Amino acid sequence: MYSEIPLATIQVDRGTLTTANREMLWGWKRDVGDRFRVVYFAGTLEIKNSKVDLGYRYFFYRHRLQAGEAEQLRDTMARSSHFGQLGPKFSLARSSKSGLVDLEVTFGSPRDADLDRSTRLQRRRPRRSWKEVAKAPPVDDFDAARLFPADLYVGSGLSYEAGLPTLCDVHKYFGVDHEDGSDFTVGGIDPLPMRLADDPLGALRDFCRVHVQALSAEPTSAMCAIKRLYDQGLVRKVFTDNVDNLLAKVGVPYERTRGSGVFNERYPAEFASRNLIVIGVAADRRSLVAQARGRKLDVIVVNPCVAVAPRVRHLDYLGEHDLFLRMTARDFFSRVSKRLARPAAA
Repeated sequence: MYSEIPLATIQVDRGTLTTANREMLWGWKRDVGDRFRVVYFAGTLEIKNSKVDLGYRYFFYRHRLQAGEAEQLRDTMARSSHFGQLGPKFSLARSSKSGLVDLEVTFGSPRDADLDRSTRLQRRRPRRSWKEVAKAPPVDDFDAARLFPADLYVGSGLSYEAGLPTLCDVHKYFGVDHEDGSDFTVGGIDPLPMRLADDPLGALRDFCRVHVQALSAEPTSAMCAIKRLYDQGLVRKVFTDNVDNLLAKVGVPYERTRGSGVFNERYPAEFASRNLIVIGVAADRRSLVAQARGRKLDVIVVNPCVAVAPRVRHLDYLGEHDLFLRMTARDFFSRVSKRLARPAAA
């Protein structure tokens, strides 16, 4: 039984509780030559009245780096009495790679699924090459009437407009990428050990921030527009890779495609329209766009093209013949609402 860790005090209504996503799961592996860094976190929100606590949790960190750097990072965490309250375990083992060692830090008790995912994450190999594809140029105008009826595939570009942290923010919480966005934090520049040593409770709150803020966040104008289009039969299905429950707050049913969220897991989709509008999705990690193309659907991409992390192949799924609208979800649905309303006003 876990002692609960306080995260926030907020007002949560009964309807939100029934749709809230309480299960948190984050994980990344970054490789730079023979060095690498893995961070994995799983946890469960415990919500009682207005209190939001962290109940179950498991943290796994493995970093292959130079011996001196590894010892310094370990000592930073091991000497912290604050971090010690979480019951961390440390190990330092010589790597098969000359001059490198593996630093491992864990706290919490893993479930079988956590052990499986963290093990698979360590074995993952970086992609060595990318296939260059022709991409559609952005256009400024579109005929809204020709885009609907449609299915939607929405990503964090929809939710960040509600004030939720972006993927860039989450990467920063876990120290995945260098602060200036130039490279990966493999080696002594990793900020996470110092953060855990100085303020472990603050770090845990950041790990849980997206899920906690989603409990009290208000749906955006874009989400309300999706609800109106759904009620009119113009939006037929909604797929999302997001972990929040904001679409449920406006009464729009959706399919969460994320899977574990740690790997590029294919989500088998059944479409209900001839058009798929992809909104705020950086990469087709669930193969929804690929499946839509395989079934001859027209693909419309709405994205402001904000970078999410170093070396990310942003919009790599964008095809040569797609309609590409370089704009925010708010701007897109504002234009759609105005243009679809014109005939009725005539």
